[in-house]
Amino acid sequence: MTRYATGRLASQMEVKRFLDANPIFAKSRTTKLHQSRIADLFSRPIYAGYLSHENWGLNLIPAKHEPLISYETFLAIQKRGAITAYAPTRKDLNEDFPLRGFVTCGHCDKPMTACWSKGRSAKYPYYLCDTKGCVDYRKSIRREKIEGDFETLLGELVPSANLFAMAFDMFRDIWNTRLESSEEEKRSMQRQLTQMDRKSTLLLDKLIDTNSSTVIAAYENKLREMEEQKTFLTEKISKCGQPLAPFEQVYRTAFEFLANPSKLWASERYEDKRAVLKLVFAQRLPYTRNEGYRTSKTSLPFKALEGLHLGKLEMVPPHGFEPRTY
Repeated sequence: MTRYATGRLASQMEVKRFLDANPIFAKSRTTKLHQSRIADLFSRPIYAGYLSHENWGLNLIPAKHEPLISYETFLAIQKRGAITAYAPTRKDLNEDFPLRGFVTCGHCDKPMTACWSKGRSAKYPYYLCDTKGCVDYRKSIRREKIEGDFETLLGELVPSANLFAMAFDMFRDIWNTRLESSEEEKRSMQRQLTQMDRKSTLLLDKLIDTNSSTVIAAYENKLREMEEQKTFLTEKISKCGQPLAPFEQVYRTAFEFLANPSKLWASERYEDKRAVLKLVFAQRLPYTRNEGYRTSKTSLPFKALEGLHLGKLEMVPPHGFEPRTY
């Protein structure tokens, strides 16, 4: 659930692939996992520690069990689901071609496709532009060439030891600064919660005084929304300024990835390779046949490292690396 909420798994279909590839999960079930089942699981607040049942008039009643995810994570899942719920599953994604759909043609900027081409005695993997009218239309590029160039590109992103140490110290300073300011943030959220309690009381008074079914329904919906916001704020307040682990532990995985993104790309898992694309690059990669990759836009952490290398420390905004409190 957390992987989907943070975008590590971009769609519910990727969640399905992830679960299908997990031997522990696969052995624990006897029926086929459908995408509708995943959507159903993601819509249940019980995993965040709350009970809801519309027919019984229950909405976000605190449960007794230990939640698997935070309510904030649950809301992030709902937000992502609302955006992608009706997006069709891409048919051009294939584990044999991890760059498929992400690399674009350097001439027409359309995503490249890929396929296996049958030779006299074997099949050969190729990437190609399938856009009619493009100068490179149907002109194939060997998989080992385009993916080899990509591995070279990843290797160029590895920072020097001194630069990496400097970045680590800078991010730790930002982490400490955010922790110091968390008390003021906590007080601000407490004031918001108090204001919402007052508004809820006023709405309840209005609800009691009205006889209109339409107005009653509107008030009830508004109260439900306010209860959800209060639940969110209450959880944030309880965890504000209390990171789950020290800086070194929380950021260890992130910095290991920044130090060598090629390591994750070398994984045999398709999801890991796709994760590298999302974590390293801010947009699709243009590739020109016989020339290679053009200049690519990297994601914020790698831009920050580049800024350090060039002496542009302002490229690292404090809000981009705040400590997680959930």
